[in-house]
Amino acid sequence: MLTGYRFEMIVGCMRSGKSSELIRRIERARLAYLPTIIVRPTTDTRSKPNLVESRNGLASQAIVVDTPRDILKYSSQAVVIGIDECQFFSDDIVDVVQVLLSQKKKLIASGLDLDYKGKPFGPVPHLLALADRVDKLLAVCRKCGSDFACRTQRLVHSSEQILVGDAQYEARCLHCFEAPYEFQLKLSLPEALKPEPTQAQERVASPQLSLVEDFGPDDEVRSEILPLANINQR
Repeated sequence: MLTGYRFEMIVGCMRSGKSSELIRRIERARLAYLPTIIVRPTTDTRSKPNLVESRNGLASQAIVVDTPRDILKYSSQAVVIGIDECQFFSDDIVDVVQVLLSQKKKLIASGLDLDYKGKPFGPVPHLLALADRVDKLLAVCRKCGSDFACRTQRLVHSSEQILVGDAQYEARCLHCFEAPYEFQLKLSLPEALKPEPTQAQERVASPQLSLVEDFGPDDEVRSEILPLANINQR
């Protein structure tokens, strides 16, 4: 019977060592004589066919699948299942993970937790909620050199959420990260949404007028208040 964590998530920005850590943990499971497989989506074209590769040279055999449900075709072969680049899968991966957990499998998934806008990426937030262990890895910021890069900076202009390839991105820390211009515009508060001043705020802005408005149409009262208002304006 498996002990310890059942669903581990390894997340972070690009070049933070996610695939390396996934391969390392799978290799440890193999040393314990546990049947293992690694799956990855066809969307990920960075690695060679039937491999999952890290940037530091580590590699392991992998099964390339078109959809999350295809993972179930191979789950009977393994006790420990690695899932690389999980952000590229559709939301069906959430249901598949729950099925695999009900089958008493141990899962180790890796992927980007944020997209190029700095927003949660695809199904990853839901997977993080299901995991009983989460490790967020950091990279070296390619702009300032700090060890705290947690964002993936897109270097080319495109509205597509997914652009596969290292040349289009670099790791950056939160200080150096620049959100896309069109996304910054969406964060600006539109003029129509700005709250209108309340009556109390208007009265603070124009105290002399509120003195007149607070009293009724009594001409004698108005004749006493209006001179006071004129004095305040001098």
